[in-house]
Amino acid sequence: MNDTFLKACRGEKTDYTPVWIMRQAGRNLPEFRELNAKVDFLSICKSAELCAKVTMMPVNTFGVDAAIMMSDLPLMVVPMGIDLKYNEKLGPVYTNPIRNKADVDRLIIPDDPEKGLSFMIDTIKMLLPQLNVPLIGFGGGPFTLVAYMIEGGVSQRYFYVKSLLNESPELFHQLMAKVAKFDAAFCRAQLKAGAQAIMLFENWGSILSYRDYMEFVYPYVKEIFATLRKEGKPIIYLADRLSPIYEKIKDCGADVFSIDFRVSLEDAIKRLGPNVAVQGNLDPFVMAFASQERMEAHVKEIVQMGRKAKGHIFNLGDGILPETPVAKTKALVDAVHRLSRRS
Repeated sequence: MNDTFLKACRGEKTDYTPVWIMRQAGRNLPEFRELNAKVDFLSICKSAELCAKVTMMPVNTFGVDAAIMMSDLPLMVVPMGIDLKYNEKLGPVYTNPIRNKADVDRLIIPDDPEKGLSFMIDTIKMLLPQLNVPLIGFGGGPFTLVAYMIEGGVSQRYFYVKSLLNESPELFHQLMAKVAKFDAAFCRAQLKAGAQAIMLFENWGSILSYRDYMEFVYPYVKEIFATLRKEGKPIIYLADRLSPIYEKIKDCGADVFSIDFRVSLEDAIKRLGPNVAVQGNLDPFVMAFASQERMEAHVKEIVQMGRKAKGHIFNLGDGILPETPVAKTKALVDAVHRLSRRS
């Protein structure tokens, strides 16, 4: 197996900087669009065979150094009693959002963390014999999952989640505790099933003030990571747009921080310190639309800054744009490998 990605996560010496691309499973690949035209997105996610097929697409097409299981954050909490539908215009929608104490009380924490999401565990087992690169498990940051549950889907105002937090802080803690317990158990189940690393996506954490994040989110993040560390495999944390508080959250228990494109990678490394590796952080628009010369200039800069970290995995600082040409994506991966290779 090509274990360059795992070595970088652990801060070990590598011959080159490993690279994979957030949301690489599908998104801009014609073969995924062809499949999605025949099978709806949720059905793809729930089919181990189709999910494995989509997860393999970018590995075979782009030559990336890690695979990440194809899934979607709103799907993670369905076993707790959440009813999920996908709307063509609105995206994921929960028909029974969490808005009060009765709603929180009715949420269940399954005895078997795989219950209701067994297709994800089956996907891992199906993928392992096919892969020659490590497989990253897929998890949601606890607050992001809670925010989806309260809002009932994607939101622009975050009205319900911030209202509930301020009107009923104790209830909000109860909800966070329930979700964190299930989140940790399910992510650990992925690692036990064979995933070689796990990544938690905290996409909505930046909507909170520093004080609220530290009170209502950070303790549960640390709790989840403490559970996952028992498996001895790398933990990646995407704390999206939370660079202003890196010094406060760097000891959360993650092995790798995924850095968004809005911050200097060099600055992020200084503020996170020597004990964690970093992942990132190219602007997706550079890969999609910049000339080869301009793209390579960005790659060189990021690779050079990444060498100052304990370890560095090259990635985008956000998800790949659906409009990104396949040839551009392959060119980026090849450029990272070529420009970062040590003599």
